[in-house]
Amino acid sequence: MGNNNSVSSRIDPIFNLKTPILFGHRGGVLEAPESTVIAFRHALDVAHVDVLELDVQLTRDGRFVVWHGPDLNNVRIEGTDDRPAKRNKDRKKIYDYDWAELDGKAWVADPAVKSLKEGQIDLSGVPKEEDRRLLLFDDFLKRFPAAPLNIELKESFKRHINDSDRKGLKDNIGAFLAILNADPDSRVKVVVSAIDEYIDEFRDQSSEIYPTGLSTKEQLIFHFFEMKMKNRALETVHSRLFTTRGVVERVREAGGATYVFLTEFGPFHALDKHEPSEKDIFEILDREVDGIMTDRPRSVRDIMDRWIATH
Repeated sequence: MGNNNSVSSRIDPIFNLKTPILFGHRGGVLEAPESTVIAFRHALDVAHVDVLELDVQLTRDGRFVVWHGPDLNNVRIEGTDDRPAKRNKDRKKIYDYDWAELDGKAWVADPAVKSLKEGQIDLSGVPKEEDRRLLLFDDFLKRFPAAPLNIELKESFKRHINDSDRKGLKDNIGAFLAILNADPDSRVKVVVSAIDEYIDEFRDQSSEIYPTGLSTKEQLIFHFFEMKMKNRALETVHSRLFTTRGVVERVREAGGATYVFLTEFGPFHALDKHEPSEKDIFEILDREVDGIMTDRPRSVRDIMDRWIATH
């Protein structure tokens, strides 16, 4: 464990915030209706997160929506069956819809729905509340103009939209960048993707003016070779196999930051599927990671504050 001075004086090199940083994963998937105004307000006002984490998907007509998905099993949609299992197979994903079909007509259910199998879900009781509606990315930026952001580009970025100006990944990244560049640059916006091609294309088009997460290829390289990490973040699983104290220190020495997910990540189970334990969170923080991403930001905030108080 680091000494008191080293812990209390550490500043994250990307967000320029005192560590450890708390991220609200989709606003707090297991504490509020994910990716909605309700969730993001909960994350900021109740859980007091430092950074909002969000995902961006494309609709069939190329609009950028704040949504992890791509399925819509926990979204009540006007004009479709309230039982997702009964929906046509070509009406189950966000890219099966034009934005006009979702705009003001799609409401996200409470977290309890996430624990149900598709055949058990009935969305007829989901309130048609404004703050539960699916959000366009540019609308989200206007509603939350100050919060630092961690943005993941999802698989739909490669979809063909039309034959004139949106034929695939390159064009979609360009359109996304136009929205991102219109946002005031006073806050930090980190862009990540689980798909190497996406993050490479984003860096190329943005001239690397935005901090980015390491690609999968770069994460493998980092574990075996030295590499510079200025404006780079290692975003990975909570397992100490991947974020030992030594790895965290190497990242920091190379100029980067380490953020770990408590959520389910590939074969690794979620530490926050149920209320996270103080023992687990303390063990992670004792490695001096720079930040934690969680579906339960309010619960983790309480534990993180206790850890900070002891250091």
